[in-house]
Amino acid sequence: MKSSKRALRRHQKARVKAKARRVYPHDSHAKSADHLAVCSCWMCGNPRKWYGEPTMQERKVSIEEAVM
Repeated sequence: MKSSKRALRRHQKARVKAKARRVYPHDSHAKSADHLAVCSCWMCGNPRKWYGEPTMQERKVSIEEAVM
């Protein structure tokens, strides 16, 4: 008898692989299923890395400090 945890894990993996096949139809084996963000260019990547902008958390903290 299979464990329900194992079945759930397999179900989730199949769901994510199906999404990866929709996003990247040329990838028939869905190798990018664990990390769909395969690009980190200046348009898609972290704005802090490219522009030195603060993160959302840092913005919220600075707003809270300014109010207090």
